[in-house]
Amino acid sequence: MRNLIAASAALCIGLSALPALAKDHIVAVAKPDRLYVIDAAARSVETDCKLDFNLIPGVIAMSPDNKIAYILGNHWEDVFGVELATCETVFSAHQSEGDIRRKTIASLAVSKDGTEVYTIRNPVKLLADRFEVMEPELAVYDTGAGLDAEPVRSFPAPRRMTVMATGRDGMLYAAGHDIYAFDPQTGEKTVKIANKSWDRPTYSGPDVLAFWPIGTQADEFMLMYTAAKFTDETQSEIADFVWGYQAVDLTTGETEIADFASLEVIMFSGVRDPNDKTKLYGVYTQLSKHDLEKKELIKRVDLPHTYYCINISSDGKEIYVGGTNDDIGVYDTETLERIGEIMLPSGGDMAASTMHVISTGS
Repeated sequence: MRNLIAASAALCIGLSALPALAKDHIVAVAKPDRLYVIDAAARSVETDCKLDFNLIPGVIAMSPDNKIAYILGNHWEDVFGVELATCETVFSAHQSEGDIRRKTIASLAVSKDGTEVYTIRNPVKLLADRFEVMEPELAVYDTGAGLDAEPVRSFPAPRRMTVMATGRDGMLYAAGHDIYAFDPQTGEKTVKIANKSWDRPTYSGPDVLAFWPIGTQADEFMLMYTAAKFTDETQSEIADFVWGYQAVDLTTGETEIADFASLEVIMFSGVRDPNDKTKLYGVYTQLSKHDLEKKELIKRVDLPHTYYCINISSDGKEIYVGGTNDDIGVYDTETLERIGEIMLPSGGDMAASTMHVISTGS
């Protein structure tokens, strides 16, 4: 009997020592003042945080341990860090001061070690009779700086910068006319992927809508573009309008750029399957599944309304579409069948905010 009790105790200790099974959560914000952590499998809200700041535009960058959501709020102006476990605002950076107003257009990222937050700020000096446009700047904040964070470093930055992501090599990748690689320690920058300056004589310049930093599941910085493709270098006759993608692998730093489809529908955002990067999903009024290797549309389905932001489960089996309204649609990646819906309890819309999928312990 004693041996049986001892064996049972050892088994219990062994089981308790096992790591908790990981599961997916969806992090989203909704008007007027809510941050939600949603159990993706249960289709239910697990945490409902009331925010103490204006959440617009609601661009979100997660800390690498998925414990803090950094949110661009106060009408594109300030950055806040909200601890998911407590709903407390533990970080804030108010970027304007005196007669200088600074706005950030979706440019928000966190270092892979979680110690720094990056934004690109666009300052304007408010004069009595006019606005004086100043030079943009990359601002680096210490995540431990609390509620009155000031930049620990700042560097000149190009204009028209939007989304950013950080690589495991310490580089910061930022999208603008081109995709740049910044060294956030020195401010040195290089062109990582030529976008506006690409050398493709039979193409027009690309058009890129870069607003949702959602490639974390596949550990990549991926943007989609559209362009006119011509029959020859004279560009006198259009052969097609195309969709393409450009991506930086955040693990290796390797890059890709390629067309994948004709421009048949509008897609606001896209994401690749983290377990099969030949599959790309795009969303707006339809949900589309593309085979990048074969350059073929696999399937497309109509949606009940427009959705701005798309994301995917860690196992690549479910697609989540959000933004625009107060619901998140859940779709099977194989069939594109709508298999679930998550209604947000506030009834407020998500507008153009980010919807992240994070993997956490159960």
